[in-house]
Amino acid sequence: MAGFNMGEGIGVAMYLAMPILEIGDGTAPLPHTRGEFAVQDHLVDSDGRLGTGLLASIADSIGGMTSGLACLPDWIVTTNLTLRRAPDALAGPRGTGSLTLDTRILRRGRSSVVGRTDVTDQAGNPVATTWMTCAVLTPAGGPPPFTRPVRLDHREVPDDPVFRTSPEEFFALGAGERPGIAVLDVSDRLRNPWGILHGGSVAVVLDAAARSLVADVPAPARTPGVIATDLVIHYLSPGRVGPVHAVAEAIGTRGAEVTVRISVRDHGADDRLMALAIATVRTDL
Repeated sequence: MAGFNMGEGIGVAMYLAMPILEIGDGTAPLPHTRGEFAVQDHLVDSDGRLGTGLLASIADSIGGMTSGLACLPDWIVTTNLTLRRAPDALAGPRGTGSLTLDTRILRRGRSSVVGRTDVTDQAGNPVATTWMTCAVLTPAGGPPPFTRPVRLDHREVPDDPVFRTSPEEFFALGAGERPGIAVLDVSDRLRNPWGILHGGSVAVVLDAAARSLVADVPAPARTPGVIATDLVIHYLSPGRVGPVHAVAEAIGTRGAEVTVRISVRDHGADDRLMALAIATVRTDL
């Protein structure tokens, strides 16, 4: 289950705090929302840029919530997420600092929802575009409670110092037996309201595995000059137990770009396949 991570006690939402406003009076059949993400120093790389895994995580948050609004009184689960970073915002001042995420639902069908999120920096430069497909379902206990139009503009960050640590520490990332394998421990702070691993956490661990492989360093080391520019994730089953293992393998190279395939499995649940992804990783930045 993805999308609703706005409530008290949901760690990923508190770590990646983002006020979200619904545009309009809340009656539109295809909702439109906008999030303002204030980047903090512990979240970004040495250039002040958010990593692709974290970028996918905040896009999943606002995109999933907005998709869910289109389905009330039902809700959604994310099935596919595609992210493309803007080439002009991969280096230099563009794409750094605080970000605006503008999300529109493009289609609401009987069994699925399609949405798009455009991410821009403070100067209005494009940073990334994401597309999400979600399946419609009826969750146990009903959908999350919302007052329309939605105004999520305040959330207190817990006193726990882990909420001010690096992404590698907050998401409990570790190394596998070789570069290209990243491990994530499933702690309570990484679960969504239904008790399963937050979809953004999956994006973070598979991004770490892809960069680790291409940079040839153990995960979850930082990889200056190496970044995933394109990411396609297919969510196949929920993660419940852990540890979660993301395993990357190179399947093609073109100039400074390496195409990487990543599989994500729940090692504590008989290695159940949770997600498959394809990433394009650049090495010349």
